[in-house]
Amino acid sequence: MLINGWEVYFLRRLFGKQRRDLQAEVKRLKATLPYDDYVRHPTVKLYAAIMRAIKEKIPVDPFASNFVLTGPLKKFSRVKKMGIPHRYRLFFRAFQVSQGQSIFILWLGYPRKEGDKNDCYRVFRKMVERGDFPTSLDELILESEQG
Repeated sequence: MLINGWEVYFLRRLFGKQRRDLQAEVKRLKATLPYDDYVRHPTVKLYAAIMRAIKEKIPVDPFASNFVLTGPLKKFSRVKKMGIPHRYRLFFRAFQVSQGQSIFILWLGYPRKEGDKNDCYRVFRKMVERGDFPTSLDELILESEQG
């Protein structure tokens, strides 16, 4: 999907799966809940906030300081707040090269509990160290599905 001059991709085996699972659950909830309960459901709110971040927040400036990570994760970025429940983080990577601009949505991390061994930053860092995310633009495109 092209948004604000940025091609947006989802890493198929991680965020792509998370998005498809959330989307399926939202569809199920829509079919089974009364409208008022549906629009207030936490899963529906989470999915809407994630898609708003992807379509409206990140493509404005994916290199903005409020997305920046530091240290060994400095090539990556994350969305926190912006409507996303406080314990979630949406991790992504952006490339701006002569051939164009690309954003890769990598993974939705949960929970955010500092010091916990399952803290999403700690888990994401281990994923990066293991090489779970391709490092080149071409490799990322191969492993991604376009939004």
